[in-house]
Parts: sequence; C-alpha cells; structure tokens
Amino acid sequence: MSELHPILSNDAETALDKTGRLASRGRNGVQAARWIERGMALAAGAIATAGHAPFYFAPLYVIAIVILVRLLDAAALRPKRIAAAFGLAWWFGLGHFASGLHWLSAAFSYDFGAWGIVFGAGAVLALAAFLACFWGAGGALAITLWTPDARRVPVFAIAVALAEWLRGIAFTGFPWLLPGYVWPAGEPISQSASVFGIYGLSALTLFFAAAPVVLLDRTINLAARLKWICIPAVTFATVWSWGSMRLAGHTPTALGQPVVRVADSGMSQADKWAERPDQEWRVLQRYLEASGSAREADIVIWPEGAIPSMNSYTLENTDLMGALGAGMGERTLVLGLTRRMQRGERSFHYNSAVVIDNSDGVTRVGDIYDKHRLVPFGEYIPFWRLFGALNVAPLQRIGTGFEPGAAGPRRIAVEDAPAATILICYEAIFPGLAPNGRERPGWIISLTNDAWFGEGVGPSQHFAIARYRAIESGLPMARAASGGVSAIIDANGRVVAANWGGGFAQASLPPALTETAYSRLGLASVATLLLILSIVRFIPLNGRARGPSIAAGPTPARQLFPSKGSR
Repeated sequence: MSELHPILSNDAETALDKTGRLASRGRNGVQAARWIERGMALAAGAIATAGHAPFYFAPLYVIAIVILVRLLDAAALRPKRIAAAFGLAWWFGLGHFASGLHWLSAAFSYDFGAWGIVFGAGAVLALAAFLACFWGAGGALAITLWTPDARRVPVFAIAVALAEWLRGIAFTGFPWLLPGYVWPAGEPISQSASVFGIYGLSALTLFFAAAPVVLLDRTINLAARLKWICIPAVTFATVWSWGSMRLAGHTPTALGQPVVRVADSGMSQADKWAERPDQEWRVLQRYLEASGSAREADIVIWPEGAIPSMNSYTLENTDLMGALGAGMGERTLVLGLTRRMQRGERSFHYNSAVVIDNSDGVTRVGDIYDKHRLVPFGEYIPFWRLFGALNVAPLQRIGTGFEPGAAGPRRIAVEDAPAATILICYEAIFPGLAPNGRERPGWIISLTNDAWFGEGVGPSQHFAIARYRAIESGLPMARAASGGVSAIIDANGRVVAANWGGGFAQASLPPALTETAYSRLGLASVATLLLILSIVRFIPLNGRARGPSIAAGPTPARQLFPSKGSR
C-alpha cells in the first residue's frame, strides 16, 4: 500500500490540476462572454445615434434598443443582476453619447490648434462616461421590476425615461439626445410633445422601440406574442393619427403679422474673432448686408454674440451704436452681445440679448435679457475656487466667465410685434422655460452661436431640439444661428423659412396656438403617461411556453438571438 501511495498522490494531483485548468478556462470563457456583451452594448449605443438628426434612421434606433433589452435579459439571470444591468446600460450610453456628441471636440480647436482634437476627444469621452451613468441607472432601476415576458417592455421604457428626466435636471442638466428626438419636429408623432412634452414622448419612444423584442421571446407562444404586440402598435397608430389631424387643423395664417428676418454674417468663429483693430466694424458690415433694407422686414434678429467684443463693448461704443441704427433704418433689431456692468472695481459680464428700437430714426435700447442658464465650462467654471487655482478658463474666454441673469426667460417687449420670450443658445434645449398663463408671450426668439462646432451634426441636432420648444409651448419661433440653421418655425414645429451658413431667412411671423396641455400641466402630464404605461406591467399574460427566456450558455449571440432551430 505504501508503494502505491505516491502513484495515487500523483493521480490526485493530476486530477486537481486538470480541474483547476478547466475552472480557469471556464472563468476566462465567462469573462470573454462578458466583454462581448459590453462590446455589443457599446456598438448598439453608437448605432442608436443614427436615429437622431440629421440622419433620422429610426429602424437602426429600434434595433439598438432591442439589443439593449436582450442584454438586460441576460443580466436578469445573474446573481448580481442590478450591477450587471447598470454596467451593460452604461456601456450602451457610452457608445451613444461618445458618437452623438463627438462634435463638441471641434470647440477645442480654437484654443489648442492641432492639439484640439486630443483635448476635445478626451473631454467628449469624459462627458460621455458621465452621461452614460444615467442610462446605467435606468437599466438598474428596470431590472428591479424585470419580468421574463413582454411586460418588461413598459418597465424598461418607464425606468429609462425617468433616468433621462433626471439627466435633464441634475447638475444644471444636459437633455441632449433624448429618445423622443428621433422623431423629426413638425411631423405627426412629434405633436404628442404638445401634451406630454419631450420627456413623455421619450417614454413613448422607448416603449415603441423596445416592443419588437417580444417577437424574439420563447416564454410565450407566437399567437400570444402577436396579440401583445398589438398594444404598442395600436398606441403608435393612435398617436400618429392624432398628430396628423392636429397638423391638418393648424394651417398657419399670418395676416397682419410682422415680417421677421433672421440674419447671419456667414463668418467662421476664427474669422469673427480675428484680432484686428477694426474687427467690430467688419462684422457689423456683414450683418447689415444680411439684414437688407427697411422695406423688406419689420423686425431683424441677429444671433448670440453677433458683434464680438474685441476692442470695445457694443452698448458702450456710441459710434458703433450710431452706425448700427443708421444701417438698420426704421426697424426693430434683436441681437445677442456681451454686456458689461461695473460694480465698484469689478467688471461683470453677461451673455445678453438686447432689443434696439429704431422705428422713428432714433436708436434706443429697449428690454435686455441676460442668459440665465449658462453652459458649464463653456461660459462659466463650476467650483471656481478649485479650478481657478489650476488656471482653467471657460471656452468663451470672458474673464472668469459670464454671470447668470437674475431670472429665467420672461416676456420681452418688441416694438410692432407681440411680446416675446428669448432663449439664448443652451437654454433652447430645456423644455418648459417659456412662461405660461398671464405671462405667456406671443412667440419665442432663439439666439445661438453654433459656429463653435463646425458644419457637422452638432448644429443640426441643436436645430432639431430647439424646434420642439415651439411644439411644447404652441408658440412660433424665430431662430438666428451663427454657423447653424437660421429659421422661422411655426407653432407645430414646422419650418416656414430657413437658411444655413450666412445670409438670411424671412417670413411673416406665424400665429401662436392656444396654450398647450403641456404648458398648463407640465410634468403632471408626463407622470400621467408613466402611470398608464405602468398599468401594462401588471396585465396578465396567457400562452406561456416552457423554458427560460434566455438559453443557458456563455455565448452572448446564442443567448440573445436564438436561431429557429434552437431550443
């Protein structure tokens, strides 16, 4: 026996060694499968960007959302399902925001030249990683109420919609690339934003996009799958039909309305801010050329920061103001500019919009609106005491940044036109800023400088987003954009006249509609919609089939998209 003992020991050691190697291979296989899933989520997020402006390829957005839901199905079977769901949804968000916001990197080229792409790419990835946390939170919330059947579709829609609403308000908010923006403004589906706002439309969009995942389920038979898919299909048809009737019933009639011209100099950001002693005069001449004569329009609108403050501030330069008044003739001008206020020894700078009345040949400064919601790191530096010590300055290079206006958008008096509300650049991405009730204006003036971001998708996305503010409020919009789309937009979000990259767009101001449900109810309408969707979660399902919703095994492709012959 003692002679056999070493042999037995060697066999045991060999068996243990083989077991260890097999276990190691199993762990490596699981890790590889996890990274494949993350890669699928990252790619799906990037694909989802094709659903937004300027592409609007909705089928790709649907495919991306279906992939994400199937990945969450896999996460639901894991011991640490909440962490797994957060991770997969985070990777989806990373791909989505990195691809959808890549244009932000262009702004860095003005300060860093050839190195701008390096700093810009790093900034975009950092921002995308942060914003992706909201999608991760949506995935984690959804998985807590997950079901292995069709009812997980409304759960997914509600959870991610809530996370997107939080993204729109947290840390000053950045509600860009919301799911609802995959529908072009001015088309039938977009009209539901007049009732539920962009956040409610985002919940509906996620519900519609995730619904086809039911066709891949094996927990219910085909008849039950087709029966359930009728719920989102009928909802979609109802929303589309209602939107079509709303558009047909609102034919713009602009009789008696003022003629509005939105003008742009056509200058690039670098050319506009060239360091020349006559720079303000050069830019002024370009804007006066684009503005035409007093016979052509009653009101002229110039973009955000129209006249650069290279050598002087526009409102403080009497010669410049005199030339501006003489060039405009007897018209009203609304323009964006940098305004300075001196308080003791300190100068405070504001990103402002100013109404200049020149109707009787005398140039007078009327109402002034100071931008209230500033762009973090673009117009001001958060936590200045920390970053100031690092010599970090905002991209605008206005001292330590702009000061926020004392109050948000309000009614602004415009000569020979209804009172307006002015939204400056970043403010146009936030729903619900236009006043309502007794303070409701007759139209929205949107001023922006999109020249920072070149001629790529960024200005197109910004234009598409801004048009939704007209739908939500039922107010027409005049948008003057430097380096972007300048347009006159009706109260349904439809473009009446538009121009990109210099020149002008002109039309009679479309009429306002009656106050919309979203203007009156705000987030209460969104909460009502989410409550209705939550009821679908508790509808009992029939036609269950045997077996789990996802087959066991380490290969994600086999798990998530089984072939017809798989069991």
